[in-house]
Amino acid sequence: MTSRAPKAAGSLGVVLAAMFVLAATNGIVFPLLAELQDTYDLPTWGLGAISAAAFAVGLVVQLSVAGLADRGHAKTLLLTGLAVAVVGGLVFAVGTQLWMFILGRALGGLSIGCFVPAARAIAATIDPLQPARHLGRLAGVELAGFVTGPVIAAVLAEAIGLKAPFVAGALLATVALVLLAPRPLPVLVTTGASSRPSLDLLRIRGVVVAALLALALFLPVGIYDSLWSRYLEDRGASTLFVGLSLTLYGVPFAAFSALGGRLADRKGPVRSALWGLVLIAPMTALYGLLATPVLIAGVALFEAVVQAVAVPAAQAAMAQATPKGRVAAGQGLAGATQLVGATTTALIAAPVYDALGPEVVFVGAAVAIALLGATAALLARRGPSTRNHSGTSPASAIAAPTPNAP
Repeated sequence: MTSRAPKAAGSLGVVLAAMFVLAATNGIVFPLLAELQDTYDLPTWGLGAISAAAFAVGLVVQLSVAGLADRGHAKTLLLTGLAVAVVGGLVFAVGTQLWMFILGRALGGLSIGCFVPAARAIAATIDPLQPARHLGRLAGVELAGFVTGPVIAAVLAEAIGLKAPFVAGALLATVALVLLAPRPLPVLVTTGASSRPSLDLLRIRGVVVAALLALALFLPVGIYDSLWSRYLEDRGASTLFVGLSLTLYGVPFAAFSALGGRLADRKGPVRSALWGLVLIAPMTALYGLLATPVLIAGVALFEAVVQAVAVPAAQAAMAQATPKGRVAAGQGLAGATQLVGATTTALIAAPVYDALGPEVVFVGAAVAIALLGATAALLARRGPSTRNHSGTSPASAIAAPTPNAP
């Protein structure tokens, strides 16, 4: 690390705090979908459309915008993400019709698409020896925020009303925006390749492996986002229990994600992510076979520990596979790949759940996870998959803090 690295590492703390707030703001809607459906007489397919809107917009944004962080605009993307989150929360607060809730979630996807790839690129390049560790810290904070948001939502909805959580989320994002704006942040290294489109990276086999890992790990998220609230309430859970179940998942993930990242740094990110998928696939199937909310939440607790290793490992695999000057584009590509899976499953899961039940939904997702993991493993076995065109590690692209970051 350079002499400026300690200051850069300190700057990561500001990004972590903003990531927590953004995730909490976007997580507020998660336990309230069933109540929104009941209050405004929304169709069940509409729950899938609401969730898919966030994923679809995030997909487009991460493919088209993430590379701007590699060209010196990381801070601009972070601030834009927070500003859009404020607007999205307000749209939900005034919404009464399906199209308004779809718009609100689309704005949530836009906020994440701007913020997350830039934040991950900063985390991945601060320490060239421990990229997975810092990505694990960021992932832990992100999930901690995401599961805190639903708890806040459940409490405020019970105490004040259905609109209160969305107003609170908009206020939190506003505070984060005001605090982040004056802070100096790292600027990523720029090369002549930084202006290339993100999809160009798919010519690198290691990038394809990392993208498949990201897709496999994120595939069930579309199901959770659109159906977790509906599924648990159909099993007899209260809105408060739905929020608490997310906390039960988030606490071990947040607690172990940095440690899981260290393990991935030692054992290798691809290997660590693949072993994680070996365990995650059967646990996903198990969700659909359990009848009580307590048992379902118990499986979530064990899955969280495995995900604490697998998620930062997959992100580090992408960081190691992308050439210098394209780290943010690589993270954007990974995020876009995840959202392809999540958008698809969000749209499919709700009608399949209505027609065939949860067993088909979750077991089908488990089979897809296993197939994606097997494909990634076969590609990885063909040779080294974490070298870029120049043969150097992109983690050496150390970010340096500057007071004039855009």
